[in-house]
Amino acid sequence: MTVRPVALPPVKVPLARPNLSALERSYVQQALEDGWISGTGGVVSRFEDGLSSRVGRRHTIAVANGTLALELALRALGVGPGDEVIVPAFTFAAPATTVLAVGAVPVLVDIDPETWTISPQAVRAALTRRTKAVIAVDVLGHPADYDALRGLGVPVIQDAAEAHGARYRGGPVGGQGDASVFSFHANKAITTGEGGSVGTDSDELASMMRLVANHGMTPKNPYVHEVVGRNYRMTSLTASLGLGQLDRWDELIEARRDVARRYTERVDASVYAPRPAASWADYSCWLHTVTTTVERRPAVLDHLRSRGIDARAVWPPLHEQPVLAPYATDCPVARDIALRAFWLPTYAGMPDTDIDLVADALAEAADRK
Repeated sequence: MTVRPVALPPVKVPLARPNLSALERSYVQQALEDGWISGTGGVVSRFEDGLSSRVGRRHTIAVANGTLALELALRALGVGPGDEVIVPAFTFAAPATTVLAVGAVPVLVDIDPETWTISPQAVRAALTRRTKAVIAVDVLGHPADYDALRGLGVPVIQDAAEAHGARYRGGPVGGQGDASVFSFHANKAITTGEGGSVGTDSDELASMMRLVANHGMTPKNPYVHEVVGRNYRMTSLTASLGLGQLDRWDELIEARRDVARRYTERVDASVYAPRPAASWADYSCWLHTVTTTVERRPAVLDHLRSRGIDARAVWPPLHEQPVLAPYATDCPVARDIALRAFWLPTYAGMPDTDIDLVADALAEAADRK
C-alpha cells in the first residue's frame, strides 16, 4: 500500500518576504544600462561607503554572502589549522561550519539567558593558548556584550547578520568587533537577495581582506598574486539593490519594529513570551520570536501551519548538529531555548490582517491545550 503524504494548505502568510520598491529597481536599471555588472566598479564602492557611514566603520568590504564574510574575516585574522575559535551554541550553523572550512576547531559555548547571545563567562572558561578568535553572534537582532568580550584579550568577530538597525549602548550595531559581518540574504531587514559585508577600523585588516577577496591581487598589480585568495566579490547588480535598501534603511528597520510591536499587543505573553532583552541594548526585529513550553510548541506550530501560516521552530543548538558532533559540549541554556522558541512571520509592510490571522491562530492553539 502506498502511503501518501498529508498535503499542507497553501501558505497564506510567509515567514518573510523582501520589501523592494521602485528605488531599488531604478538603481538596478542604471547598472544594466551602464553595462558594469561584475564585482568591481563604482557601484560596489558606493555601497561599501554607504554602509561604513551607516554603522560608523572606517572600512567595509562587500562580498557575495554573509558566510563568505565570516570566512574572509577569519582568514584575514590568520585563523587556520590548529587554531580554536569560540562560537555560541545558539545560532545558525554558519559561524561554526565556517571555522571548520578554514581548518580550525570550533569551541561551542553556552549563551546568556538574558540576551540569548554568547556568554562572556563561558568564553572566559573556554580560552586556551590555541584560541585565535571569538565569533559573537548578535542573535535575532540582539547585540552581544562587547564590553565584556573585548576585555578577554582575543580578537572578536561580530556576526551582525540579523541585527541591521540594532544599537549597542547607544551606538549602531556593526561597529563593535575587530571585524563585523552583515548578511543581506532575502529574509534580512536590509537585503540584496544574497550578499554580505565585513567592516573594520583596522587599515591592516581591511587591506588583507581586500587582497584575499580579489584572488590575492591588488588593482595596482593585476595578475600578480601576493597571497592565496579567491573571488569573494559582490556584483554590481547586487550592490545596486543594496543602494536602494540603504536609502530606505530607517523605513525598513522601523517597519519590522512596528510588526513586533503589533504582535506584542495582540499575543498573550503569558502563553507566548517574547524574547528577553538587556537594558543596554536596543535590539532590532529580524523575525519576531516567542517562547512557549517544550510540550506545547509542536502542536502550536502544527496548528499555525494548518492555517497557512509559515511559523517555524528556531535552529537546533549547534552542539546537537551532526556536522558538529565531534565538538559537542553541554550547553543547557542554548538547548532549552532551542526547544521552546519559534519564529512568527515578520517582514516590512506586513499587513494588519496577516498579523491578526497569526495572533488569532496562536490564541486558538492556546485554547486547544
